[in-house]
Amino acid sequence: MATPLHDFSLSRIRSEHAQDVIIQQIRNNRPYRNDATIKLVYAPSKLNPEIMAAYHDHPLSGHFGTGRTWSMLRNTCYWPRMKETITSYIKSCDKCSQFNVDRHKPPGFLQPIQPPNEVFQVLGMDWWGPTTNSLSGNRYVLVITDRLSGYVVAKASPTNTAQDTARILMEEIILVHGSPDTIITDQGTHFKNELLRAISNLVGCKHICSTPYHPQTNGQTETWNFTFVTQIAKYCNTDQTNWDTFLPSIVYAYNHGIPAVDNRTNR
Repeated sequence: MATPLHDFSLSRIRSEHAQDVIIQQIRNNRPYRNDATIKLVYAPSKLNPEIMAAYHDHPLSGHFGTGRTWSMLRNTCYWPRMKETITSYIKSCDKCSQFNVDRHKPPGFLQPIQPPNEVFQVLGMDWWGPTTNSLSGNRYVLVITDRLSGYVVAKASPTNTAQDTARILMEEIILVHGSPDTIITDQGTHFKNELLRAISNLVGCKHICSTPYHPQTNGQTETWNFTFVTQIAKYCNTDQTNWDTFLPSIVYAYNHGIPAVDNRTNR
């Protein structure tokens, strides 16, 4: 499915401003919202659906929920009842209606974990899959989440062996961001092995394995797994063999969007 191109050029905005009845009533003919911390362009009503499509439907926007979409748009432009319009637009989104599910769990006892002081100091790591074979032969995704910032690294892979884990960890994390102090994983054989132990010893990294009784130790990474599966499904073809082509753009949208709340769900 091709992504439609929208014309947000200054010439078109000026043209729509000239035809918008509400904008023509703005005092002093200034098409800005002046009570904001920064001046925001007053978006003509005719452009609103296209703007929302660009900030919600586009692969680099990720089909995320009202909170993220509004948080990005509110610093870009303005129109009356903006959040209400965005909420209505997303509620009418066929893809979101089809794939979004309520993942709120009932209240329970909190088991807080001490947060780190620096980014990429404590990382969560988890394999997702197997799933449908992509045209590139990928079936798994290694997800690595920074405990402090929520920043995500996710790489598709044909297999999920110890060698795959070590390679992606070295190439995407250690050689780019430096060695973390701590890595949290489950007790899968792709994590509990001599190769990963050797790498941990080499770079001076502590490896903690969560237990089946306390899987929430690595809950931030598992939350992302639910999120990206839902978001990718909204872009895939019918047989879902192109899922890995959308993975980088979903990761980009997630990392560069402004979360509505700090639990970083797709809400």
